[in-house]
Amino acid sequence: MEQGQNFASMHAAITALDPLDALATMRRLPELNQQKDVPGILRLLHGILPPPGKARTWSYVEAAAAMRDIGFFLGSLKRHGHEPVEIVPALEPILLELARVTDLPPRETLLHVTVWNPPSPDAERRYTCCQAEVHLLESVRISMVSLESALHRLVELYELPIGSRLFAPMCDDVAEKLKKMVESIVYAYRTIPPRVFVQELRPYYDPIQVGGQSYLGPGAVEMPLFLLDHILWGSRSEHAEYKSFKETYLPYVLPQLRTLHGRFLGHISLLERVLEEVEAMGTLEEPVRGGLKSLDKIFEVLLRFRAPHVGLAEQAYQVESETHSVGSGGYAPSMLGDLLALTRDARSRLTAVLRGAEVSEPPARMSMAR
Repeated sequence: MEQGQNFASMHAAITALDPLDALATMRRLPELNQQKDVPGILRLLHGILPPPGKARTWSYVEAAAAMRDIGFFLGSLKRHGHEPVEIVPALEPILLELARVTDLPPRETLLHVTVWNPPSPDAERRYTCCQAEVHLLESVRISMVSLESALHRLVELYELPIGSRLFAPMCDDVAEKLKKMVESIVYAYRTIPPRVFVQELRPYYDPIQVGGQSYLGPGAVEMPLFLLDHILWGSRSEHAEYKSFKETYLPYVLPQLRTLHGRFLGHISLLERVLEEVEAMGTLEEPVRGGLKSLDKIFEVLLRFRAPHVGLAEQAYQVESETHSVGSGGYAPSMLGDLLALTRDARSRLTAVLRGAEVSEPPARMSMAR
């Protein structure tokens, strides 16, 4: 797919597919999980597994939809104490083939369980009977497509000089799209009690082993927001934990987006480039001043998401610390705080320039009055 393309049509195509004819089977899984009926879960799984070699004949969208449905069984078996490929050896070649076709990990990811999962009550795939799971899936759907669109717009913005009259409107467009992230975190805060998340949902997102490697379970941390940060301010960051964080979750995003990491890695970030342009100008006239203010709106929205996200995670960790030391996506609790601090530090460089421009503005107006 071409860079900048909206992925909504691809998401819709995958959501509509049922290559394993698994819908009726998937409806029974939550109740069996509630009953901890592992033999029953295994019977359901064997009933939908494709024959050997079938996976390699599927298209990208068919393979993604098949991984979605098989994936709910992977998390379910691990929740009940079983490594899926150990208890069902026939799984491993199928998972590896599906991974090859989709260029994604050989298990369900955030995309599979949310965006590629039909949202209608009669078709939505779920691990549990818990209503909070419905809200958790919806909280990701609220923002994913808008985030992907914002990411592509930021790539376009990177090519524009701060003096362009298109710069500020494009920043405003990115900020507007990112507001869906704020909406999603508010929705999650209001509808998903931390204790319910930790006790009822979290156990389905543990890592599993496939092909001798460990693969993380679905988690909101797999959203490509870290790629937007990478382009906006983080492409040359030397913060060790932040660099490791990006490298860890890169395999879990769409391959079409994954290339953005390498494209910008080690190159000047958008923020750095803008600050260098402003420094070379010396004086800030319109539309540069407006462009800086609009760029700051992007940081403002990011922080409006990150600050409550840290608070929500901390509530969950207070409950979760008894059984887990990392979040549902496999990251350490401190990482969200680090991301918040790094985003604030990056914004502070921009606001310092804006404050300097505001201080210098009155004398200029006074001299014109004379």
